[in-house]
Amino acid sequence: MKKNIFIFLLIIIFCSCGSIHGQGNLSNRDIIVLDEPADNMMQNYLTHIVDRQFSARDSLLSSLKTQSDWDQWAATIRDSMRSWTGPFPERTPLNARVTGRIEREDYSVEKILFESRPDFFVSANLYLPKNVTFPRPAVLNVIGHSPNGKARDKVQKRSIAQARRGFVALTIDCLGQGERQVPDYASVSGPPGNAHQIIGRQAFISGTHVFNYMVWDAIRAVDYLVSRSEVDKEKICITGCSGGGMMSTYILPFEQRIAVAVPACNPNTWSHRVHAGLATDHEQVFFGAFSSGIDPRGDPLFAQVPKPLMINATTDDNLNPPRGVWDIGTWLFKAYSAHGVPEKLTTTMVEAGHGYNKEQREFAYSWMLRWTDGNAAEFWEEDMGIEKEEDLWATANGNVYNEPINREPHELVLDHFNEHKAEWEEITTQEELNDRKTKMPDLVKNVLHVDLDHIQAKGDLKVSHEVGDIKVRSFVIEPEEGIVLPGVLLESRKRSMSDDVILYVSEDGKSGILGEEEIVKEMLNEGYRICAVDLRGIGETAPDMVGKFWDFLAGKPIFGQRVRDVLTTVKWLKESDLNARHIKFWGKGMGSLYGAFAGVLTNDIDEFILEEPLISFESVVQVKVPEYNNEIMLPGILEKFDMPQVYQVLSPRPVSIINPRLGDKTSAGNSDMNKMDASVLPAYRVTENEDAWSIKRVDEKKR
Repeated sequence: MKKNIFIFLLIIIFCSCGSIHGQGNLSNRDIIVLDEPADNMMQNYLTHIVDRQFSARDSLLSSLKTQSDWDQWAATIRDSMRSWTGPFPERTPLNARVTGRIEREDYSVEKILFESRPDFFVSANLYLPKNVTFPRPAVLNVIGHSPNGKARDKVQKRSIAQARRGFVALTIDCLGQGERQVPDYASVSGPPGNAHQIIGRQAFISGTHVFNYMVWDAIRAVDYLVSRSEVDKEKICITGCSGGGMMSTYILPFEQRIAVAVPACNPNTWSHRVHAGLATDHEQVFFGAFSSGIDPRGDPLFAQVPKPLMINATTDDNLNPPRGVWDIGTWLFKAYSAHGVPEKLTTTMVEAGHGYNKEQREFAYSWMLRWTDGNAAEFWEEDMGIEKEEDLWATANGNVYNEPINREPHELVLDHFNEHKAEWEEITTQEELNDRKTKMPDLVKNVLHVDLDHIQAKGDLKVSHEVGDIKVRSFVIEPEEGIVLPGVLLESRKRSMSDDVILYVSEDGKSGILGEEEIVKEMLNEGYRICAVDLRGIGETAPDMVGKFWDFLAGKPIFGQRVRDVLTTVKWLKESDLNARHIKFWGKGMGSLYGAFAGVLTNDIDEFILEEPLISFESVVQVKVPEYNNEIMLPGILEKFDMPQVYQVLSPRPVSIINPRLGDKTSAGNSDMNKMDASVLPAYRVTENEDAWSIKRVDEKKR
């Protein structure tokens, strides 16, 4: 009887001394399969999907004719944005306070702190005009990706200019910028993007959204404005550039008090951005938006119809193609015309790059003055002095997280997680395990968001070549149109092979097998065949484009796509001429998770050895700074299940987890592994096969 694969693998892991690299004959050129690079595969594949989805959207918009049609479309956008963003908390006291004041000849600046949520501070500056009669129109200035936020020179200039034209101007630091930079995130990347990335990933898998936190800050800023006696509550404007242009756009479905909106260098059409190869930020990503027929880059602007709207754009914006600006502007013009107010929409485009330059700001002043009963001709921005950043601080030392009592954004994610995480009972009987095995496939399909019911096993096995004692047979599997999975089948040249196949899937692709020579040698000597494959966007088909978020917006997360690739490969191994009788899955890193998820959906994988897998999605949320990136994102998975439930339903098949990782990619400790053991082992006990489950840490220096 053939010895179990785990015995040999673990013997090598435990007993190998030093590095085992370089002891074999295989090299990278021996496992190159494709005749030419496929580095555009994922870009072309996702672009084709987006094109189909936008074609459907264009057909829908073309059918809208009347005011009622466009109002219904705006209502659909509002409902969708609210659904994607998630419910807001109750309105709690702002506890606003003025911490300082700067006096200038024709305006003053108040330094403001308010709480958008209890103990969650927003730092702001309020610019008040002098020598005017109150109440006055107001402007909420929201800031893009500027580390110093409200203190940036361009931001100060527009705030001062607004006050000099009679506006009450409130300029806030958005999440992660200015006085709201999160110190723990400084090692990741620059602010405020580091906060958006980290909180964005944690929020997605918890079932909430970083935009929920950001837009609520802006909504509460409007609350603060209307609380001031100096403000005319019927004449509140909003403007911002880049990320601030995003907030000036995305707030509109939620905030009916905005009378005039001037988003700059952000409104666009996503289809043009995809063809330009552009990415976005976590706060601007709404899962499945494209597949629902909505373009979140510009469609929230329909919620502003019929109130005044200026799209403030530039000709050389490297993040927002001009054609995309005109595209969304054309649809908006039809909506405004159907309401009989085409004059309340305008699109300006100055010859400049991405930014909010003086000419753009002057257009904005004129537009806001026009619709708030001011003098639209008084738009010229004069030269002015600005303040030092520290002189605008609303806090004593420039950071809200140094306040005596404060909450960080990570705590908000943890609040949602703890309130909404899935709770599962311990398995104590075979009947309970059977019930879980019945429920879990549908839950897994629900979070993967890919078609798992129509898997085809189309593949091409090529002529073999020999490398020393190893016979290498290349193959290409086509799981769907536009996607290829290159791989190699390794066999011993010296002895006959069995019908058992080890399927090797690594987050580094099939080339990872080159670092496993001793294990490969042992397995081939035992008669196993080893199949190493590149899942889509890995190895020969990298990059995966996961940083662009196109997969997420299109409703097809890369995680789900890769699980489908594993299932396709398993099906091909079973149904092709290879006629694999038993398939043993060997995964590394993220490859381990893809295989484990696949195991929930098929019984054709007989055994699993999973090296360095993420121990749980919960650990990504629990750590302060996770190291996993967008490839880990499955929307709302923690509201449904986590890895213990996945492993439970693999019972009684053998599963060996080696060196699991926490969300920051450090090694899981004994307490983490004991917690996993306590959840999974009972499922193996009821099958009287508890020896088939193990989770352990080994000396990684030997790997």
